[in-house]
Amino acid sequence: MAARPTILVVDDERELADLYAMWVDDDYETLTAYDGTTALERLHDGVDVVLLDRHMPDLNGDRVLEGIRSRGHDCWVIMVTAVDPGLDIVELDIDDYVTKPVTRPQLTRIIDNLRVQSRYGDGDRRELESLSNKMEALEDEHDLEELTDTEAYRRLETELSEMSESL
Repeated sequence: MAARPTILVVDDERELADLYAMWVDDDYETLTAYDGTTALERLHDGVDVVLLDRHMPDLNGDRVLEGIRSRGHDCWVIMVTAVDPGLDIVELDIDDYVTKPVTRPQLTRIIDNLRVQSRYGDGDRRELESLSNKMEALEDEHDLEELTDTEAYRRLETELSEMSESL
């Protein structure tokens, strides 16, 4: 029997980290970390998905993400955070951005969608989905007229359009 996929849950709110881990424990091996430093210590090549809080006291989620990517880990990263998305998420190498509070069905649906995508193994499709998720997160939190006035959002729109056409 194949090993179950592994999820690393990273959140400085212990109760939330433990709750998210419990929600996915039936289908995944789960690891938890309550700070960024521990997250990077627990990260290994077998981790498939990281649920990453953005606002933590020692190493914030952006720094943990940098550590994940600089070590060459190609795991899926979902920011699950109370920080409303700003245009800076356009530059983050993440697969999805979810604003707390998050429900169990919402979280499991996002993870399941990533699993389906991973079966196809296409980096371009992964990038397309990441761009689409970032755009959706921004549009959920900001006025569309204000977004379209920004260079970062227009660049995101252009990238998404060009990638959609090429696929």
